Amino acid sequence: MLKKQGQEVTEDGQVIQTKSEGAAGAGSGGRVTTKGGEGGDTPKRKREPAPTQERTSPIQFGREVRSELRKVSWPNRTEVINYSLVVLFTVIVLTLFIGAMDWVFSSFVLELFEPRQ
Repeated sequence: MLKKQGQEVTEDGQVIQTKSEGAAGAGSGGRVTTKGGEGGDTPKRKREPAPTQERTSPIQFGREVRSELRKVSWPNRTEVINYSLVVLFTVIVLTLFIGAMDWVFSSFVLELFEPRQ
């Protein structure tokens, strides 16, 4: 993300401090601001066009997908069964709750609008 913002970053993710950032003041992130319209207008930065990147081939894409899927920590069989039972139980309980609430409210509305004799 920092690279996208134009800041230089080392391999381990540390921001490289440049001379212009150090002059802006500590904690300001290199940004100089003015309060209440004091001072002149700040110049607008022109956006540089994004560099055109060559598209990867479908074969290369497939290789990268396989490579990433190897890194995934897949659940084992007992975890899948336990998670599935939790989801099934939760769906059943919520269905019964919503059904009961529907019955209570529909009974109340029917009583409310039933003509009295």
